[in-house]
Amino acid sequence: MQKVLLSAAVAATLSLASFAAAAVTQQGAFINVTGGQSRYDISHSHFSDKTDSAAGIQAGYRWVVDRPFAIGVEVGYANLGNMTAHEPSLTSGIYSVDYRAKFKGEVLTVGANGKWDLPHGFTITARAGVAHSRSKYNEDYIYTSPVATTQEYHTRNQSTDNGIYGGLGFGYDFNENIGLTLVYDHYALKAQDVTGDKRTVNVGVTGLNLEYRFW
Repeated sequence: MQKVLLSAAVAATLSLASFAAAAVTQQGAFINVTGGQSRYDISHSHFSDKTDSAAGIQAGYRWVVDRPFAIGVEVGYANLGNMTAHEPSLTSGIYSVDYRAKFKGEVLTVGANGKWDLPHGFTITARAGVAHSRSKYNEDYIYTSPVATTQEYHTRNQSTDNGIYGGLGFGYDFNENIGLTLVYDHYALKAQDVTGDKRTVNVGVTGLNLEYRFW
């Protein structure tokens, strides 16, 4: 009975190894796209809507260092969407004020990534590096009064800075070329003139990453 169980265990192990080997990462270039939802986090700010759609693209190269592990380098771009504020019924003297504000963030990224092949085609990925951010901050005040003409005031600010990013993912490789991963990426940006000073804006993106690999 023990021989039968041992034989079955060996057969199962060899079958699992063979199945996993069919989709293991190979050395080569890759390109991927990510789409999902972003959520901004900035303290002491007046923004009421801090979620939006986000999208990004990355390209890079991976080397297999010691199976099932591979490491690589990457460059990319991400549009992190907007956070907004809208107050349509403020008052200032005889005026009613329609107030709108919008903060938009986008980044260019350069960093490193790693990939760990699990059994049955599943994978764990990680990435981290430097994010060069560009932020745009707009404010609009529209004053209306029954005894005066409408007046509008607009503020437009733009700034660039360097921050960091990092991310983790759990995915599945359909074959050696194509994989789909559930990812969470975090970006640390710098905000200028949003709260009257310069401070860090944290942006988390949860989404799906579709990758194509060239072997």
